[in-house]
Amino acid sequence: MKTLRARLTLLLATVLCVSTGLSLVAYLTGSREQNRLETAFDEELSFLAALPAQRARLRDIDLDADSYLLTRQGDWLLRRERAIADYRHRHAELGARLRRKDQVREWALVDHAFDDYVSKQDAMLARARRGGLTRVEALKLTLAKDKVDALVGRVSRMGALSYRHLDEQRRAARSATLATFALLLSIGVISSIAIAVAVSRIIVTPLQRLRDQAAGWALGRPWPDDSGAPGEIAELQKTMRAMSVKLNEQFERERQTSLLKSQLVSGVSHEFNNALAVIHAAHVLLKESERSDTAAPWHDMLSANIRALSGMATNLLNLGRLESGKFHVETSRVELGPLLTDALERLAILGRRKRLTMTLELAPDLPPVSADPDAVALVIANLLTNAFKYTHEGGAIALGAAPRPDGLVEVFVRDTGIGIASEERESIFGGYYRTERGKREAKGFGVGLALSRMILDAHGAALELDSEVGRGSRFFFSLAPHAEPAITAAAKAGPET
Repeated sequence: MKTLRARLTLLLATVLCVSTGLSLVAYLTGSREQNRLETAFDEELSFLAALPAQRARLRDIDLDADSYLLTRQGDWLLRRERAIADYRHRHAELGARLRRKDQVREWALVDHAFDDYVSKQDAMLARARRGGLTRVEALKLTLAKDKVDALVGRVSRMGALSYRHLDEQRRAARSATLATFALLLSIGVISSIAIAVAVSRIIVTPLQRLRDQAAGWALGRPWPDDSGAPGEIAELQKTMRAMSVKLNEQFERERQTSLLKSQLVSGVSHEFNNALAVIHAAHVLLKESERSDTAAPWHDMLSANIRALSGMATNLLNLGRLESGKFHVETSRVELGPLLTDALERLAILGRRKRLTMTLELAPDLPPVSADPDAVALVIANLLTNAFKYTHEGGAIALGAAPRPDGLVEVFVRDTGIGIASEERESIFGGYYRTERGKREAKGFGVGLALSRMILDAHGAALELDSEVGRGSRFFFSLAPHAEPAITAAAKAGPET
């Protein structure tokens, strides 16, 4: 199995070799084309540079002929012959440099025109040597420059043609440069795309598979196998598989411990409730047999503590049932007014002992809700018990319910107790947790709020909290209004008349 490092090294080496080869080919091709254009450019420039001298030679030939016609001295004829020979030699040299067909053709026409010009001039000079020309005729001939001007014009047109070719070569050189640049740029872009695609296939795709495996894995399940992963990814998967085995083992141990704890708590709570039932029955008999004003406060204190202990035991028992999945809610139509009133009356003795002001705040148009009445009563009892425990003497407690704008019904318990710090608000709902101030104020197991949250979660509701340390707390939750089934609603409406 190749490692990621080996795959990437091979990929980069391959891309580098291919890119280097293509770039070298492009460079050599462009360089050869550039050299060819530079050579052609230099030839055109040297040709253009030589044209003025050729035009001057034509003028010299014409001037030598005119001088002979006017002076009839033979030296001018010799000078003319040397000028003609020099012109022909340079004409042949310049013609050998030409590569383009139109230039060669035009240069040949210049050569024919020169030959015609020279032959006619020779005939005129021969006539002069025989004495066939008078001085006046000779003077007229020297003043007529149309033939030499026409020949010079042809040579000048060669210059214009060369200038046009230079411009074409300049554009060709620019096009060749742009083509080379475009080719090199294309090679770079293609190489980058190839590297990106390969890196995606070699690194990103295995990592995405690993991410999907991690996202789909859950406690209690084995880590999925991926035999096609590269070396480093396979090692990482092996490490994560080993970690998942340890986590699953730890999870199983904690599950067994939690199950054992729940069974133990349920058993102890059940026996504790039985003992409290016996104590409560004995206290009732004792209270009936001994009715005196002196004993009444003690009986109240005993009743309040028995009720508090019974609530704690019930909470532990129900928490164990919830954790083991044996606690179920059965929703029905619930009238919150009587339920809240009964809850406050049953626990009012806890408030009277601390001389608390207890208020029931019920909205007049309170609709019925869909809930498990026993479970909701247990939640309210837990919230009221906590309010009584953590509110100092002379404080105030309010229990109430009111409709919300969104149609739900909000139930709340408000107190002026010790309050809860913001950093501890999540911890108190976790179970078996109590704040340091709470431990100093009252005794308990710290399971009431956890049990209440679980019960409300089963109702699809959330237990929420507003609190400020030293000023009190407000616990609240919202329940959905009860919806009558269509058949029941029609039956209540009665038959149509």
